[in-house]
Amino acid sequence: MASYFNLTLDTRAPSGLTLSINDGALYATSTSVTLTIGLTDSPTTGYQMKVWGIEGVADEVSASWETFANNKSVNLTTGDGLKTVHIKVRDDVGNESAEVTDTITLNTAVPTVSVTGPDKSKISKITGFNQSVFNFTCDVEFEEYKVCVVPVNSSTQDAGVIIGTDNGSQNTSGSAGSYPASENIQVTITGADLEAASTGDGVKIIKVFVKNAAGTWSVA
Repeated sequence: MASYFNLTLDTRAPSGLTLSINDGALYATSTSVTLTIGLTDSPTTGYQMKVWGIEGVADEVSASWETFANNKSVNLTTGDGLKTVHIKVRDDVGNESAEVTDTITLNTAVPTVSVTGPDKSKISKITGFNQSVFNFTCDVEFEEYKVCVVPVNSSTQDAGVIIGTDNGSQNTSGSAGSYPASENIQVTITGADLEAASTGDGVKIIKVFVKNAAGTWSVA
């Protein structure tokens, strides 16, 4: 029987801890998100982590240690706005890393568009009779818009054909990056551009779609 044994002293905390919410996205449109967690330590056998700033876990005191994983699905706290998620990791002998955080803005709102007009409900391609003008506003700040011919009133933005401006239409799309809430935008549609977007005579359904900073398009 041996009269000795080896005993390893490890006082170093886990290193290189990183946290990313939804791969670094600026916005989330749902409370359900995925955390990507990294460490430069290898292997990580026996490591644990605790996460807080999420649904049901408001602070570190409320968080529990769990098996370390590189990915974890969590729910953010309810209510739109900036969210901060926190994480700590400890190794197999209890050395704890410093706290690391990442932020994301929760934006679950769907923009609502209000149309005023048009001044004419029937147009042709004859000068003096070939233009229809309407105005629209949105209830929230938005980054992009498009005016489309759609198959039905309930169509979503991917079902529409944008009305072009080659034949005199104006403001049928825009991507300026920041349109204030309630800003009035006036749109002119000509008969030639309407025909180019949707061939044949008849009633055409014109619908305005706007997209907010989170990437959510209006629907109704």
